[in-house]
Parts: sequence; C-alpha cells; structure tokens
Amino acid sequence: MLIKVFKTSFLLQYILLLILGGLLWWVSFFYPGTIDLQINPYLTPGYALLDNFIAVNMLTGTISAFSLIMIGAFFLNFILAKFALIPKNTLIPGLVYIVFMSHSTSLLYFHPVVIPAFLMIVVLYFLFQVYTATEAYAQIFNSGFIIAIASFFYFPSFYLILVVWISFIVFRLYYWREWLIVFFGFLTPFLFLWTYFFWIDELHLVFGSYAEYFSGLKPFDFDLQFSILNYIVSAILIIFVLWSVFLVAGDLNEKTISVRKGYWLLFWFFIIATLTNIIACNFFRVHQVLLFIPSTAFIAYSFLRSHKTLWMDLFFSLLVILILIKNFIIVFE
Repeated sequence: MLIKVFKTSFLLQYILLLILGGLLWWVSFFYPGTIDLQINPYLTPGYALLDNFIAVNMLTGTISAFSLIMIGAFFLNFILAKFALIPKNTLIPGLVYIVFMSHSTSLLYFHPVVIPAFLMIVVLYFLFQVYTATEAYAQIFNSGFIIAIASFFYFPSFYLILVVWISFIVFRLYYWREWLIVFFGFLTPFLFLWTYFFWIDELHLVFGSYAEYFSGLKPFDFDLQFSILNYIVSAILIIFVLWSVFLVAGDLNEKTISVRKGYWLLFWFFIIATLTNIIACNFFRVHQVLLFIPSTAFIAYSFLRSHKTLWMDLFFSLLVILILIKNFIIVFE
C-alpha cells in the first residue's frame, strides 16, 4: 500500500517515488501534448519566450516540467518537515503532491503554472522563516520579488501577494516596514520589465493588456466538459481535500503556536487560490495546480494522523490506479 510504503523516507522510498512519478508521466514522454491556451506575451512575457521554444521541443518541455514537479515535491516535503507541520522522515507530502500534479493529462506538459507552482513553494519556505527570524527583511523582499517573477509566467499569480500580506496578520507583524518591503520586492521586477518595453516602445501594449485582463474577468466562466473517469478522479480528490481540511482544523488547538500559525497560513493560501480559481476562465485546468500546494500539506497531515490507515491506503491506492488508467487511455484513443 502506498501510504504505508512512503511513511518512511529512506533511499528506497525516494527511488520508488521517482518510479511512480515516471509511471504517471510515462505517456506524456511518448505523446507530449498541450492545451490550446491563449498566451498574451505582454501579460506573461516569461512563458511566451519559453512557449516558442517548447512548441518545437515538446519532449524537452515535458521532461523539464516533470523535473520541476519532482524537485518541487521533494522541496515541499522538506519544508513541511523542517517547520514541524508533519513528522520528519516521511515522504507522504511528496507522494501526495506528485499524484495531484499528475492526475490529469491536461497537466502533463509544460503549462504556464509549472514554474509559478515551484516558485510558490520557495515563497512558503521564506514565509515560514519570517515567524522565527528576528529581522526577516530579506525573506519578505524575496517573497514579493518571486511572486512578481511567477506572474511573468502566469499573470494571475500576482494575486498570491495577498498570501504574503495575510501572513503578516497571522504572524502578527504589524509594522509598516514589512508591508512596504514586500510591495517594493513585488514592484522591482515589474520596473525592469516596464523599462524594457518602454525602451522598445511597447509599454502602451503592456498596460493595455493589463486593462483588457481586468475588464474581461468573468467568474465561473470555464469549461467543465470532462470524461466520466475525470469526474470520478476529481470527486475523489475533492473528498480527500475536504476531509483533510476539516481534520486539520479540528486538531489545530492541540498544536504549538508555530505549527498553528503555519497551518493558518496554508489555510489562507488555500482560500486565495480557490477564490482566484473562480475567475481563471480558460486557465481553470492549470490554475488548480496552485491549490495542490496547501492541499498537499493538509492531506499529508491527515494520512499520518488518521487511525484508519488501511481504508485510507486502499482509497488512495485506488485513486492512483484510476489516474494511471486515465493517463494511459490516451494511447488507445
């Protein structure tokens, strides 16, 4: 059973996790695909540059996406253990993250949220340090800076600056200096970007694209036409997430202050990612990736906390089998 196997983190578990990730992505290595997304080079200049390369090197893009997700899984696992949100010496968070990030063929390529998802894991690492550091100015500036960079690959990533500001409330940092530092960190990459577009006389197109984006926001404007198997997998994922959120919420009062604040930060991350998913429109299928970061922490905690491990293991193993079937079925279509 998967949960039982990955409850420990020896060399064998790392190898098995790489093998499982490779199986989930196996079809995409031979049938690299993409989704027809309208990429505006002025909103997402970083991804627009990569997209030109990936369009003629699809296998390279798929391998790069897979590598980033595997590295992100191990790094997220390390962060949650380092800050005591889960016990040490377990690979359950890495397992959950890889399964969630690979649950649909629409995610098995270098989509716009691959890099922002990894960068948000880095941001979490900095934010968790803010609570314990005496002067965390560098971590705060870096958080704003990285979120701005993430928005160059997927523009709605900029909403996640709210996660940083809310973390100040969670950690009770009410000094004006921290709030301004994150703003200047966020603004710095945009100043360089705007300077470049001003230099080539295209700055008006950039601000025009911003205006077009905000004026075109429509809540719940997305396509939900999935196969029956997709609906089953999505339903199981939602059940796992909701179950884990309620379980974590019920246990928070028993935790230390630092752990409670860490999970509260993840709760707010989850809420902001959910609310912005409502206005993701055509990017709905890839925007959900941002939800998987806090969801991984909740589910990993619940798997390690639950006493009914046999049933959870069976249920989760069934989910992985269904995902494997769904990802491989494209070969026969």
